[in-house]
Amino acid sequence: MIDKLDLRIPKDARWSAAVEKIFSYDPLIPFSARVHPELHYEGRADLRTVGFDAILHVKCRHGEKHSKLEILDVGKKSHSEIVKLIEDVAAVEVDQLGVMRIDLTADIPGVTVPWFKSHVRFKYKRTDREFGQLKYGLVGHGEVETIVSGSRPNVYRLYNKTKECEFQFARMLRKLNPDAEPLDFKKEFGLKETDILTRFERQCGGSRIPAEISTFRCLQNLPDFNPFAHVEIISSQQHSLPTPQECEGLNYYTGLGMHGEARRVGMQNFRKQLNKQSKGNAAKIIERYRRFFPDGSHVGISIEEIVDSYRRSTIEQLSA
Repeated sequence: MIDKLDLRIPKDARWSAAVEKIFSYDPLIPFSARVHPELHYEGRADLRTVGFDAILHVKCRHGEKHSKLEILDVGKKSHSEIVKLIEDVAAVEVDQLGVMRIDLTADIPGVTVPWFKSHVRFKYKRTDREFGQLKYGLVGHGEVETIVSGSRPNVYRLYNKTKECEFQFARMLRKLNPDAEPLDFKKEFGLKETDILTRFERQCGGSRIPAEISTFRCLQNLPDFNPFAHVEIISSQQHSLPTPQECEGLNYYTGLGMHGEARRVGMQNFRKQLNKQSKGNAAKIIERYRRFFPDGSHVGISIEEIVDSYRRSTIEQLSA
């Protein structure tokens, strides 16, 4: 599913009458509906004030002076709704618009972020052409709630979607008019507060947008594009560890130590440490001891199932 989309609007684009009104600097226009200064653009306008679910960043201060249209709540919009929104903002050739940022996601029910911590590995090339400097972090209190890997503008994120919805719901309750109808969590977000839902997100942006999805027309290629091609799930697909009787020599105790360390620091950091200690042979060692990375009591998932979830949600979004 497309969860975020920023598009490059050419400098010679003609704005709609509603957007032109924002640029008029009419003193009768509310302050929130005006164009405000911004660091990298000459101005920033919240188009929700004129009925469009988007933020417009006007005339980049660098390069070709293009503008950027940041479409909001893309995950709740169909392809046809996105096209209509763009056409309502400016008279442009929609298919020719360049993609400046796109977030592609897969929602994974029943699998926790801590499970991913000890099973997921992000593969990186030796050069910095694709991801830049490697960064890897775990965010949360107690159990890990977010895993971030990569450097902006190209990042992988794994996070507890239910927790994020709870945070949004609390903010909605604070803003709720006392006379309004009470809000229902399930009705607002389509899930219960007790549901386990992890969102796996790939953010692409800047000059490193893949060529096959670099324009709005190319978004039709998304079902065939694999945003998780550089992700590996390391698991034996068994529910429990092997017994000492099933192992030769001291392999059981070695494997047990590897299992504990992967759970403690995460598979990404564990493999990096193992590579240092084994002169680059981490892949062979992990494959040899793969039995010691079971799914455990939690439901596990394969990378193929994650990609399939992404493709099904993307096809549904693009076909509507």
